[in-house]
Amino acid sequence: MKKNILLPVDFSAHSNNAVNYAVGLATQKGYSIHLYHNYTSASAVFEEETGSTGKQSPIFKADILIKKLAEQITSMNAALEVTTQCERGMITETLPDIATPDRFDFVIMGTKGITNDDSQLIGSTTYVISKKSKIPVLAIPAEVSFEQLDKVGLLSNFKEEEVQTVRDFVNIMGKDFELKLMHVHYDHSSENRIEDKLEVWKYKIKKYIGVTNIAIEVDSIQGDIEDLDTVPEVINEMIHAEKIKILLVTRSRKSFFERAFTRSVAKALFSHPLVPIFFTKA
Repeated sequence: MKKNILLPVDFSAHSNNAVNYAVGLATQKGYSIHLYHNYTSASAVFEEETGSTGKQSPIFKADILIKKLAEQITSMNAALEVTTQCERGMITETLPDIATPDRFDFVIMGTKGITNDDSQLIGSTTYVISKKSKIPVLAIPAEVSFEQLDKVGLLSNFKEEEVQTVRDFVNIMGKDFELKLMHVHYDHSSENRIEDKLEVWKYKIKKYIGVTNIAIEVDSIQGDIEDLDTVPEVINEMIHAEKIKILLVTRSRKSFFERAFTRSVAKALFSHPLVPIFFTKA
């Protein structure tokens, strides 16, 4: 069955970039796209349209914009199936209600919205939805274009849910990629033990999911153990060095992520991530 992408849009630059990424992925994979918008004060401005009776009837600005966006996408990708939906409400409340496995396979959205507020880590809307959604969410950074997903990173802290994270990703993207198991630690003396544990993780993923091209990447924190601000910096260095195209994140790692989202330096990873971040469903 053809997979269906739920794609929230607000017509901002960040949103449009996520649209371009989704179109590239959908075209390559043969997926369909459902454009979704919640009316805002800007998009709910009425415009006048002349109907068949010759009378003018008011319509929402967003209804025009989303229709034009769908037409623009299909004009350049004739085989791509695109549907649209606009409704009232807060997207953090309405989208999780429709983002169900019986309707969609995953969500793609930009890391920032129309407010473009740099104080919002990863775009607070994207993060809230990633926590509430029953299906995976792929957050797309600004200026990141779709490209062949040949190298994928998995942040690993030896949690069983991480195997499900890889399974969810494979169900959407297939197995044609190299998987990097990435772990950040503080104790240099424990590196051999950590690598042994990651070897066990490699075996599990190969056995239960069938991904065979797996490598291990371990790095350490320089500084005080309480200084979690250095964790995102190290992760970004690993992403850059290993040429990672997508980072897989398991949301069960609350102790790290809940604290990281309150730190200023964490913006390097979450507010302005280097690569798309794939959050698994709750």
